[in-house]
Amino acid sequence: MGVDDEDQDEVNSLNIQKLVQVWLHDEDDDDDDSDDDFSDDEELQTPIDEVDPFIFFVGTPAVQASDPARFQSLMQTLDFHYQALANGVAQHAEERKVEIEKEKLEKANAQ
Repeated sequence: MGVDDEDQDEVNSLNIQKLVQVWLHDEDDDDDDSDDDFSDDEELQTPIDEVDPFIFFVGTPAVQASDPARFQSLMQTLDFHYQALANGVAQHAEERKVEIEKEKLEKANAQ
């Protein structure tokens, strides 16, 4: 190990110590219970909030019906693991459809 290597190791060690001090100082600042990070925007609703991503994903059979060659090409590029994941997402989406319908019925009955 040369002198330059030792100097570089010392610089690296000092940098690590500084980072640890900054991290420890930031940890102390986290104790305040203020709502500085909260904004009213978090309570806003948008049209996309109503879209369930799993149900949207399952909409791909529409692609399969409209362009079967493209759909087949896309599915063939996936390995078995990802095909299984896609099937799992499709099953979960069906469950979500049922849950959403139940929620809508309960909401309608509550009013």
